[in-house]
Amino acid sequence: MRKFIVPFAFAAAFALFAAGCSGVKAGTYSASEKGFGGEVTVSLTLDASGKITEAVIAAPNETPNIGGAAAEKLARSIVSSQTIALDGVSGATLTSKAVFSAAEAALKKSGAKLAAYKKSVAKSGADEELTVDVVVAGAGGSGTAAALAASEAGLRVLILEKLSNYGGNSRLASGFFAVDSKLQRAKGMRLSEDVAVHRLLEFNQYLSNGPLTRAIVYKAADTIDWLTGYGMTFHLQEKTTQFAHEGDAYEAFCYHKYDNSTQGFDNLYANLKKMGAELRTNTRLTEIIQNTDGTVTGVKAEKEDGGVLTVRAKSVVIATGGFGGDVERVRRELKTPYLNFIGMPSMGEGLDAMLKAGAKDWDATPLLHACQLAESTVAKESSSEQLAGYSSSALTWLLQSPLLWVDGQGSRFANEDVVYDTAFWANAAYAAGGRYFIVTDQATLDSYTNGDTLRLSYSGPGPSKEGGNLTELAELAVQGKTAWKGNTLSELASAAGFDEKGFASSVDRYNTMVSQRNDTDYGKSAKSLRFGVSQGPFYAFDCRAVFLGTIGGVKVDEHLRVLDVEHYKPIPGLFAAGTSAGGYYAGRGYPPYEGLACGFAWTSGRIAGESAASYAKSAK
Repeated sequence: MRKFIVPFAFAAAFALFAAGCSGVKAGTYSASEKGFGGEVTVSLTLDASGKITEAVIAAPNETPNIGGAAAEKLARSIVSSQTIALDGVSGATLTSKAVFSAAEAALKKSGAKLAAYKKSVAKSGADEELTVDVVVAGAGGSGTAAALAASEAGLRVLILEKLSNYGGNSRLASGFFAVDSKLQRAKGMRLSEDVAVHRLLEFNQYLSNGPLTRAIVYKAADTIDWLTGYGMTFHLQEKTTQFAHEGDAYEAFCYHKYDNSTQGFDNLYANLKKMGAELRTNTRLTEIIQNTDGTVTGVKAEKEDGGVLTVRAKSVVIATGGFGGDVERVRRELKTPYLNFIGMPSMGEGLDAMLKAGAKDWDATPLLHACQLAESTVAKESSSEQLAGYSSSALTWLLQSPLLWVDGQGSRFANEDVVYDTAFWANAAYAAGGRYFIVTDQATLDSYTNGDTLRLSYSGPGPSKEGGNLTELAELAVQGKTAWKGNTLSELASAAGFDEKGFASSVDRYNTMVSQRNDTDYGKSAKSLRFGVSQGPFYAFDCRAVFLGTIGGVKVDEHLRVLDVEHYKPIPGLFAAGTSAGGYYAGRGYPPYEGLACGFAWTSGRIAGESAASYAKSAK
């Protein structure tokens, strides 16, 4: 827990403030609210006059360089301004809201009059104007690659990032997909880019962009070497965590993992600085500037101090990510409230700006990615291992097993072996409305407590590394209303809201298939048909589909030029990359190739940067 203390030094202003704070009882008051990754606790210390002398914000489950950094900043601002009517930190909306709500609850406990602490603080930053050759909005993998490529061309490059640091989802990821790399060849692997392209297009039912797919696949392996030259190094995955991919080299062994993504990003930005590129953090894109003929000539952005930054540029690359941080927008898109979110809090600023500039949202959609137990605490850093969304509860042993799953009506809906594939697992859960239930009996919990389990999946969040008493944990989940219990199947159906007859029929049919080791409904493997549901008490555990930000974006060509779809011509001067660019996927189904989205981010960014540099050099 960190403490940030800023003395309130303006006596005259404080005299006016204190006059509205009678009734305050001096002391320290605390309250908690749910943030992005877990509980955020705010502790405010007030003196007898009502002055906030100390603010301590504990946000251990927030992403360190996003929500964690926001907590530090807000703690300082609350003390220095003596108000909780502050602007949220850009990119950390959920953390900011949690801090403000918890701070208000803490103040209420003190007896203070809330109105005295809700006075807004005006921003008065100066406006600024810059001229560069290429401006890149977004400092994740795609934006960083675009900046590197444009800087290599000897151009003046400016990078804008709304967060306080660089990296984005690409830093939180584990690595990326590439075919026929030097690392693969060193291990005797001979894989074909043509085969990979064909498989991707076929999986996408030819709804994806063929030329773009070829451009990405054919340049990805070289991009591995290119990034390595700038200090982002990789190793080839030797053992897949997604067991459904075993035996398929394209699905399992095209995953090039970072050696250390944090150090790698630091190296990349050290090189960018040497090449003369400038990074502006805490600077949020608000508008794309165009001439009357539609040619893009720069951007406008909001600075941290409230001032407007106007950037005149020959080329603009939008790499701000999708809209995954806008949870309500995602729920409208997916038409279900039952979703958990991990990843970066991108709010769609770049997409919206490009639409106003004449682009078309071609296929932007949430990226379904594994599942979690309801209300589970997530960990965001997963660059060394695939542990995004990891929970320490041994109940994850149930989550990561192909036990009996039913939907909200109590009907079985899928082959539970899909738990061994991150994408297909999430797809199955989404097909059930985004929420499903793991159904077990007491005998199964006893077996799992003793370490006798089905093969535990390590896709997505991965199971707890430590076991535990599953019955005790199940009872706690029932108390927390993330699981339901019944001494009979009828009681469980009533508690969980299932259709009683339908649920009983599903369980009876499943038990028959377990006894025969033959899933005649969905084809689950015989080795996964070990545990029936026959010995009460019975439990149903609430599980949710997870989305990891969004994928897709505006219509682009293979050069990552943003297209005016009506005329199928590039919008002059405008380029997009990563999860701002569409055409590599088809709808919500994510192809089962590990590291695909991250590979697209880096490689599309590189191509966008090269294209933007070429355009800038030719522009008058």
